[in-house]
Amino acid sequence: MSETEGQRLADRLEYLFTHVQPLGRRHTLQEVVDGIKSVEEPGGTSLSVGRLSMLMNGKAPNPTLGTLRALADFFGVPVGYFVDDAVADQTMAQLALISAMRCNDVRAVALRAAAVATLSAQGLDVVRGLVEKIGRAPRGPGGTGESHG
Repeated sequence: MSETEGQRLADRLEYLFTHVQPLGRRHTLQEVVDGIKSVEEPGGTSLSVGRLSMLMNGKAPNPTLGTLRALADFFGVPVGYFVDDAVADQTMAQLALISAMRCNDVRAVALRAAAVATLSAQGLDVVRGLVEKIGRAPRGPGGTGESHG
């Protein structure tokens, strides 16, 4: 693996550690290794914390396809994420959206938007009117549309 390829892999791993946080925080290297071991098949890929650290720093020589597959499975991304720029770009965009949704509680808005998509034209007009009315409402001390006083 060339220096550039090693760094590209390191950058993509870093992106996963930053954006795939089902525990509400960044995984530790040990958690990733343990997670991979928990689903490891006999004769399958084994990964140590030291080896993962080397991958994260761009200093590991050619990771095996098994290692890439195990990392992809752990983080829930396609294995192509590590080797194909187009797959990586698409996956990163999806992860960024999920991360933003998690941070801003957009999930509820997205679910509501999906429900709105099934409304009739008249129903959409009602929703638009409500959104405009809410947007014009005075902000209360808590940052909500409620007035306290």
